[in-house]
Amino acid sequence: MGNKLLGNLDGVALKLRPYILFTSMNTILRGLNRRTRSILDVGCGKGEPMRFINKTKRFYVVGVDIFEPYLKESKRGKIYDDYVLGDVRSLPFRLKSFDTCLCLQVLEHLEKKEAKKFLKSIEKISRHQVIISVPNDVCKQQPYDGNPWQAHKSTWTPAEMKRLGYTVRGHGLPIPLSNKIQAIIGPLAYLQIIIGPLVYLFPRLAGNMVCWKRCSSE
Repeated sequence: MGNKLLGNLDGVALKLRPYILFTSMNTILRGLNRRTRSILDVGCGKGEPMRFINKTKRFYVVGVDIFEPYLKESKRGKIYDDYVLGDVRSLPFRLKSFDTCLCLQVLEHLEKKEAKKFLKSIEKISRHQVIISVPNDVCKQQPYDGNPWQAHKSTWTPAEMKRLGYTVRGHGLPIPLSNKIQAIIGPLAYLQIIIGPLVYLFPRLAGNMVCWKRCSSE
């Protein structure tokens, strides 16, 4: 009974988190440039974040991913207006063709040199801004879902993202600490919300980062 209750509490908290200040999705949505009408979601996966971001269908959204099964699942959910099967390291879009380029949990899947080149390319594709989310520092991950691209190949820190010209905010607990706390107290999602303001302002303490950068047309 107790475990079931804790599971229900976690489920409720996860559904509410996007609407609560300092959580990842809330930070991303509040950070969207007010002139944004089109979004390129690079490395979109199954598209779950975009389901929340574009729930009112006010944006024209295009999803790009290299793993076709994810795109097919996203298509079934009718999340994006258009879909592109392709490698994020070679994007087929013109300069300044989207208002905002969104890149959620993608950088860590690229080698460092590739990732920096990729950032420069999406900064050129975007008219107004680039928004990135990426784990803070060490975050090991092996392939899963039959998707070899799920392996992590690089790590990133707040200081490094700032040197690249990004504003950085933190969210969530570091993963090793999250696992320990989850084993002790159960409803981790509520704790993540409580510590939100602290790690938002001090991203070096966080498990993940949200980073954004204005592009030259701003």
